[in-house]
Amino acid sequence: MSLETTPFAPDLASPDELRAWYEVFVAVSVADFPSNPAPPYDYYVQQLCTPTSSPALRWDARDNGRILGTVSAFFPTDENSEDAIIAVRVLAQDRRGGVGTQLLQAVLPQIHERGRRTISGEVKAGSDGERWTSALGFQTVLRLSSHHLDIKSVDPARWQVEPASGFRLHQWMDTAPDDLLQGFARARNAMADQPIGESSYQHPAWTAERVRQHEAEMLAVGKSQRYVMAVDKRSGAVAGFTEIAIVPGQWSYCHQGDTAVLPEFRGLGLGLAMKASMMRWLTADLPQLEQVRTMTATENLHMIRVNSQLGYKTDYTMASVEAEVSTLETRLADLLATGPRYPFPNGVTGEHELHGSAGGAVA
Repeated sequence: MSLETTPFAPDLASPDELRAWYEVFVAVSVADFPSNPAPPYDYYVQQLCTPTSSPALRWDARDNGRILGTVSAFFPTDENSEDAIIAVRVLAQDRRGGVGTQLLQAVLPQIHERGRRTISGEVKAGSDGERWTSALGFQTVLRLSSHHLDIKSVDPARWQVEPASGFRLHQWMDTAPDDLLQGFARARNAMADQPIGESSYQHPAWTAERVRQHEAEMLAVGKSQRYVMAVDKRSGAVAGFTEIAIVPGQWSYCHQGDTAVLPEFRGLGLGLAMKASMMRWLTADLPQLEQVRTMTATENLHMIRVNSQLGYKTDYTMASVEAEVSTLETRLADLLATGPRYPFPNGVTGEHELHGSAGGAVA
């Protein structure tokens, strides 16, 4: 095998190159997460080519022109500006040959050059990816449980939950109403209370301006968001919110994002009421919807119980892993010095929405 790693710029790529990246993404997803629906091609390309507030660099590994694997490195700003988030994908039939390690070697100098101290990513617990990252010195800092709700198999009576007396529910799509914007930003900051284990992730300090920036980015990559908010009738204060992400063209499936309730309003069942209201809205408005998926910290037992009440079932566990850049550089240098021996499998898989926004919940 003659393996070559080269940078990949989506905005300069040909349609054939973009298609090849998409096919790797889908093939790896099917191999490692067979129950997860693949995104539509157009949405994948839009997400790949649209700049966001976390700049990205990408490489692929080829053998005689055929892509065997890809790596994307994302560089968060502000609170997490010392972190780099990576997603390495290697085709199942090409693992255990050093492809993933060579991709990591390609991206590491760029991570170092940008002053990042920590590299993080997600791997499926018990998978080739977890064994690979462990052998390289990554540490598991948090475990996440994947859950799904099959709409047709759940009694809709589970979703007939009204908010506590004195509260009303408010719905919107994509852009928060101006009069609720400040309260919504404050409610987003309640996500800082969610369990993050030993992760170095720093929860963002949400402001009205930051909310608007996030909304614009979601629309730019083609993702539609739906929100249900609980409001205190007496004071008008925002008590909490829940969000759902929908990919146009993928109408049978959606993703449950954050759910948070401010500390002074917890214990009133508002999290359950908001999520139940969301399910009523979704099923009334999107008759073709079949499944909702979410990811929750395994130690967040309260939200897991809420999800169970709504009809969610557990799929699998993900491990959030981290390594110090300096430690990883030393480990890879040792591998190069001792020769190209790869006693461990390759194939880290994961999405860049590693921390906070991928199904986190505090209620």
